[in-house]
Amino acid sequence: MSDLGVWLSQQSRSDREYFLKHQPRDFVETSPPEFDRYYHWLTDFGFIEAKLELLGVQALIEDFDLARNADVLLSQEQMQTLKLIQSAIRKSAHVLEKDKTQLVEHLLGRLLDFEMPQVQGLLEQAKQSKDSPWLRPLKANLESAGEGCLRTLIGHTESVNAVAIAPDGKTAISASGDKTLKIWNTESGRELRTLTDHAHWVNAVAIAPDGKTAISASWDKTLKIWDTNSGQELKTLTGHTGEVSAVAIASDGKIAISASWDKTLKIWDTNSGQELKTLIGHTRWVEAVAIAPDGKTAISASRDKTLKIWNTESGAELLTLTGHTSYVNAVAIAFDGKTAISASDDKTLKIWDTESGTELLTLTGHTGEVSAVAIAFDGKTAISASDDKTLKIWDTESGAELLTLTGHTSRVSAVAIAPDGKTAISASYDKTLKIWHTNSGQKLLTLTGHTGEVSAVAIAFDGKTAISASDDKTLKIWDTNNGNELRSLIGHTSKVSSVAIAPDGKIAISASSDHTLKIWDTETGTELKTLTGHTARVNAVAIAPDGKIAIFACSDHTLKIWDTETGTELKTLTGHTGAVLGVAIAPDLLRAISVSGDNTVKIWHLLSGKEVDSFIGHTTTAVGVAIAFDSLRAISALGDNTLKIWDLLSGKEIDSFIGDTAFESCAIAPDGVTVLAGDASGRVHFLHLEGVSDPVSRAENAIGISSDNPVRLFYHGLKLAEQQRYEEALESLAKVVAIYPNESISWYEQAQVLCDLQCYQEAITCFDKAIEIKGDEWEFWFYRGAVLIKCERLKAARESWNQAFKIMQHQTAKMQPDDYYYFWLDLGASLFDLEWYEAAIICFDLSIQQKPKQAKLWHYRGIALRRAGRANEAISSYDKAMKYPSYANEVEIWEDRAYALLTLGRYEEAIANWDTILDLDPNYANPYNNKARCYALQNKIELALENLWRAIELEPEKYREFAKTDADFDGIRGDVRFQELLLG
Repeated sequence: MSDLGVWLSQQSRSDREYFLKHQPRDFVETSPPEFDRYYHWLTDFGFIEAKLELLGVQALIEDFDLARNADVLLSQEQMQTLKLIQSAIRKSAHVLEKDKTQLVEHLLGRLLDFEMPQVQGLLEQAKQSKDSPWLRPLKANLESAGEGCLRTLIGHTESVNAVAIAPDGKTAISASGDKTLKIWNTESGRELRTLTDHAHWVNAVAIAPDGKTAISASWDKTLKIWDTNSGQELKTLTGHTGEVSAVAIASDGKIAISASWDKTLKIWDTNSGQELKTLIGHTRWVEAVAIAPDGKTAISASRDKTLKIWNTESGAELLTLTGHTSYVNAVAIAFDGKTAISASDDKTLKIWDTESGTELLTLTGHTGEVSAVAIAFDGKTAISASDDKTLKIWDTESGAELLTLTGHTSRVSAVAIAPDGKTAISASYDKTLKIWHTNSGQKLLTLTGHTGEVSAVAIAFDGKTAISASDDKTLKIWDTNNGNELRSLIGHTSKVSSVAIAPDGKIAISASSDHTLKIWDTETGTELKTLTGHTARVNAVAIAPDGKIAIFACSDHTLKIWDTETGTELKTLTGHTGAVLGVAIAPDLLRAISVSGDNTVKIWHLLSGKEVDSFIGHTTTAVGVAIAFDSLRAISALGDNTLKIWDLLSGKEIDSFIGDTAFESCAIAPDGVTVLAGDASGRVHFLHLEGVSDPVSRAENAIGISSDNPVRLFYHGLKLAEQQRYEEALESLAKVVAIYPNESISWYEQAQVLCDLQCYQEAITCFDKAIEIKGDEWEFWFYRGAVLIKCERLKAARESWNQAFKIMQHQTAKMQPDDYYYFWLDLGASLFDLEWYEAAIICFDLSIQQKPKQAKLWHYRGIALRRAGRANEAISSYDKAMKYPSYANEVEIWEDRAYALLTLGRYEEAIANWDTILDLDPNYANPYNNKARCYALQNKIELALENLWRAIELEPEKYREFAKTDADFDGIRGDVRFQELLLG
């Protein structure tokens, strides 16, 4: 804290409040004035911080206004210093009103480039005031003081569609898609009141010449007249049959004209609210209307690509202006009434002679549709607003473009010029309004770098370079020390959504909306390879520190782990319910963190593919995430202009940084403290994580792992097991255990492979090791019990199963009986497929406890019993199934029951069962074949041949081939008639 800050904190509460409220003015107004002390206080961080904390940002801004007094004698450099500090605070006012702790970051972000000693001294005091981890801008990363807009107004929750400035210039009214209008104080930026009676999107607003009333137009097909002082609704105007898109009030305030998507305009009496006339002539939606200063004519703009000039008294159409090649969105009439300017989706503006209807000039320069236009009171300049996120100031006489105003991050939908002509207010779909200086002497922001949103950033392992990916279809390589651009990578044909750098820094992988990934040589900027075939958009990519695996975050709600050497998918991680927008891999290679459009942050265990944890704190969608190399912290980038730092151990937020625009991406360098973030304006922010002790040594320890990638080895082992290459699978999994001996999932999967090799005792040892590490996994106990059954250690198996069941019950305390039923049924089916029949029988028994009247369940249990060599019990289970009428005529159960009888040598009973099947389906070949086998085993040759003949008659190829190899026919194989049947 500065000396002044310390001194203020030592004063009594009442004295301190007095000093903060009045002392700057006292310095200026005392006799003689103490200008040096005034200047010292206004450039001291301790005072600025204390005043902001006690009285808020506007009171602080007003202290700087005192320097404008003609009697205040300060040097030119001192005046410039105060203007810069005030500008920085005013530009950040909308942030500081929400979060005063952002003061230090915003002063640095806006003032770092200014070399004045007092400015740099203020910033040094600001840095020293921080005593906990925070993100320090390494270079001016916010819109600089003296550049761009004066201040930003926030409060609407949806797009801002229109704005009007009152005749006194002190208030403005905005209209929004959030169904409200807001009245603002243009000097303080404060929201004065909210008007809330519309039922739909509010599309337009006009203020009466006396400033006492305003009229709004809405998609609810109405207009409303408001008292601007009280915010009370005075009248509702109804009559349009479509959405009302625009409204204008005549200079005498007596009439208003509305434009609608019902293709008409209506003239209204503002006193009575009565509809006076309807103007018909446009063939498509009418988007805008303006009334000439004399009130006798009006001009409308339409999606039929024309403008029309109307006589407001008679309602007659006077002229039609043609020339635009697309929708005409807006029109403004100069104050002499002789010219008008229109704005169109064809990306141009046109200046017209209103008396003759002649086109005078076409203004070109916008790269997107032009949505709005306003003419200054002197008629010499105009301002246009566009979908290209900019505003442009034009010389109306020559048509020359004077200035471009940038700062909005979405479509600029409206603009209004104050009566003094010195300021303008713009409205945008980015939910904000911005106040601007219109005079050419104001330094305006020029952005360097990308021309579109920066969607991803990645930092090389040596920390010296970084790469950014952008919606402008390019990638850029940066020097992280000075922030200079080194080269651009060009090749994608659509937005570049993500980028990752390999550990050696020599190659990078980018993903794009063009559904390709590209591999780049980072030293030359050359494209090395293009990977095609992805069906889901890849929003982000992360490469492990050893370069051997990558994880893709996809729009299909999944993450995919890839082997970068073979180009094969290893694992798909599921759990998000929205598009996965960002992903990072922890240096320990065991965890990854993802952020999604479902507003969740998930931490994943990469070996098991399971979600380990998720933490809260995001109130809006996070679109990027990075993990520090100490694996203790993460940073997330949010669409609400915020970067958040997280403690991964506790899941708590440590600090945040609020920028000018929405952050799209972030990355942390290997040093653990250098942070890069890309935002929607195209900037790449260079930040430093302050207040972190010894990050590098921890990072070195974190990445000190084996040269073998455990994730790659793990999934390679599982793939080998699927291919029944068990010895190789075991070797691969053993390497994972050697790298991470305390990872329970590795022991568990190794046990499963040992079971495939029928090395049951070794498998039990591995299960025991997994349980020693993580004893609360019911699957470990369950499969351990199944193996114990294989080893005929039935008592131990039951104990293991009991433990599994206890854990499962504890973890699924909210499960309903149906959940238990399906849980055990599905598990039993899985074990049956593995041919672990005894274990499957136990599962079916547990399922039967929940639903004892399920005939199919008794059937499944019977099959498992027969396969387990318990044929008598199988027959009993089948009989219980057939007690239910709906199941008594099921061919399948009679067939399975016959097999069990055959196993027991009960041939006549088996044959009776097959006869029952044939009664149900006489053309079913298999029962004939089975009867033939049964008779052959009893050496009843005639009957065997008779039934085999019938089976072959029904399905010749199948049963001839079957009879050639079936051992049950060995007793009659020498019979010539049998051989004849086989030959056909």
